[in-house]
Amino acid sequence: MYALTMEKPTLHLLIGLPGSGKTTLAKILQELTDSVRVSSDDYRLLLFPRPKFTQKEHDNLYAMIDHNVEHLLQAGHSVVYDANLNRRVYRDEKYALAKKYDVTIKLWWVQAEQILSKQRRVDESKHHALVPNDETPGEMHDRISDLFEAPGNDESYVVVDGHNITRENIAENLVVEDK
Repeated sequence: MYALTMEKPTLHLLIGLPGSGKTTLAKILQELTDSVRVSSDDYRLLLFPRPKFTQKEHDNLYAMIDHNVEHLLQAGHSVVYDANLNRRVYRDEKYALAKKYDVTIKLWWVQAEQILSKQRRVDESKHHALVPNDETPGEMHDRISDLFEAPGNDESYVVVDGHNITRENIAENLVVEDK
């Protein structure tokens, strides 16, 4: 068993282009660290079986996710926040939450070439329910990619190769990072 326990809870944040491998990483982190994975895609489909992608829907979705994440952290659980945190303003909100509950933050940046991540996004038909009706998967990928904000100099992060996301590679990063 690879499960690694931390001294205090950890809030794992993921960034990267759509289709880069964030959810693959999130599932591996969940397994390796016994964290609770909170997925915006899963929550969206649970709350809105036929999502409309309105601002109200978005606000309700993230209010519920953040509420649940806060309660999990407060109860001492580690959390993998499997959602789009590609803009600094959203990461800052999570940094403040981690500070409030004195939990460790780990920012994971999954890197893959834009052409590969776009192809993955387009090819994964299971995600098409998570694409607004007025966009193709490729157009959605491009729109979200254009909003991506790389980590600032004041943000520490672990780079993950989106071509090679394996339990072994992630476990090595956890061990190195936790020393």
